[in-house]
Amino acid sequence: MESRVRRGTRPLLIGVLVVTGAIFALILAFYMLPPPHLQVPEIQPVVRVARVADFPVGTSRMVTWGARSVLVVRREELGFFAVQGTAPSDGCFLGWDPDALRIESPCSYVVYDLDGNVVEGLTRIPLQRFRVFERDGTLYVTES
Repeated sequence: MESRVRRGTRPLLIGVLVVTGAIFALILAFYMLPPPHLQVPEIQPVVRVARVADFPVGTSRMVTWGARSVLVVRREELGFFAVQGTAPSDGCFLGWDPDALRIESPCSYVVYDLDGNVVEGLTRIPLQRFRVFERDGTLYVTES
């Protein structure tokens, strides 16, 4: 009777050790390879915008970088620029007018030039600029 009990516990012990090893391996994998959604966007040095091939001339993209919004515009073949995506006076999302080559706030009717300076409107607060660079065919934005 006693030998049958010992034989029955050996597979149970092996199973417990295998499960414990698998759990330990998973914890180690999560520690070594954190997924992107666990990264804090506010402290990332850059934000990915798009592949350059997917960003036509004369268009704009709005990207989020933590709590910030960034408006990225492709004016020419190799001409990219980026400014804050919300108006500093009212927090309204800004839009790009490709015909007039200017940035506009549809809420307060403030108009900005390509450098983020106020051209028309009741405010004089310029837009924050961001540096745009390309690496391996992908466009990135970082602080100026």
